This record gives sequence, structure tokens and C-alpha cells, in this order.
Amino acid sequence: MSVGERVASRSNPDVEDNQGDDTYLPPRRAVHPSEQGKWTNLFYMTLLWLFIALVVSLTIWGIRYSNSSL
Repeated sequence: MSVGERVASRSNPDVEDNQGDDTYLPPRRAVHPSEQGKWTNLFYMTLLWLFIALVVSLTIWGIRYSNSSL
């Protein structure tokens, strides 16, 4: 690209649009999607299962040791 072509493309947006089609890049978000939603879902599912395990284990512990004290 010569100096004259660069000056012409700066002053004429039509020339710039034609050159941009050859080197178009998609947005970064489309190329590298965020994994934040996946990790958030994993975190909340882990918390849910830990809570369920805690409730079940405390229920079993309560039933086991409440009968022996009678």
C-alpha cells in the first residue's frame, strides 16, 4: 500500500470498508467465550450436594444416637 492509497483510504470510507472485509476478525467474546457461567454453575451444584450430604449425615447421626440414650 502506497502513501497515496493510505491517504485515500483515510478520507474515503468506502475504500476502507472494502479493505476491512478481507481482514475481518470476529469479536473476542465470540472467539473466546467466557467460562464464568460454567464455573458458577459448578460451584452452586457443589454447595447444593454438600448441603444435602450434611443434612443426610446429621439425620443418620441423630437417629443413631438418639435411640441409644433412651
